[in-house]
Amino acid sequence: MSPESILQVLTRLNILLEKKYNEHLKRLKSFKILQMSLIVISSSISMVLFIIYHAPILQMLFVLFCFNFLFYIGFKPKTHYSEKSVKEKMQKVVLLQVALSRYISGEKASVDGVSCHIDEGWINDKWGFYKGNERIDYASFLYDKYIKGLYLQALRNKK
Repeated sequence: MSPESILQVLTRLNILLEKKYNEHLKRLKSFKILQMSLIVISSSISMVLFIIYHAPILQMLFVLFCFNFLFYIGFKPKTHYSEKSVKEKMQKVVLLQVALSRYISGEKASVDGVSCHIDEGWINDKWGFYKGNERIDYASFLYDKYIKGLYLQALRNKK
């Protein structure tokens, strides 16, 4: 693959990361709505126990706390695409894009602390540069299981 097409793939990777973060925000919003409705329902049950059945206040607090705590533990959306991790990954992708654009323009590019130059005989593929038996990966974060799938998806969507 040419370095120009890799730059386009990395751009699509950033778009996919942003899309995953937006999906996480939607799931989090629906979770909060469900949690608020559970608070209303558990409060109603607690009031019924307290008013009609003259249950002790401790039992009422137990119903409120346990329903909401168990719901929070069981149904809170879990993801690796939180705001902090997505920003960090997008920043790494942008740094990789800058290094590739330097490589294309004929300057020395530094990838993972190793510098390479197009005139030195470095050839690129979709995962890094190679020259003879030497190999420089673009970045180790592309092998992370949560990024690798998105990177491969971005590679498949190339046009």
